[in-house]
Amino acid sequence: MTPGIQIIDPEERFTLHLEGAQISLRRLDSASQRAMERRHQGAGQRAAVTDDVLDYVILDWQGVQSPLGGAEVPCTRDNKLRLPSAVKLKVLAACQAPRAEDLPG
Repeated sequence: MTPGIQIIDPEERFTLHLEGAQISLRRLDSASQRAMERRHQGAGQRAAVTDDVLDYVILDWQGVQSPLGGAEVPCTRDNKLRLPSAVKLKVLAACQAPRAEDLPG
């Protein structure tokens, strides 16, 4: 691994491995985050910003299953928001890494 900090390229794609699942994601740049925050100004809108961030950074996945029957579920906005909080926190942390190689996995 080369030391230093990398800028965020909009074409970056990474895979985060969690509990046997593989989540394809991208890091979040400040311009995209500010745009999401502008869309949700006002009291009580923080959760809406977080929902938009999760939808933006999670691009696809494999191995994410329904608790009813174990079938794989598609990577949709609604399903992204149904991920367990612990998984969401790990995804958000990974998307703030200073270097692509620092992403957990």
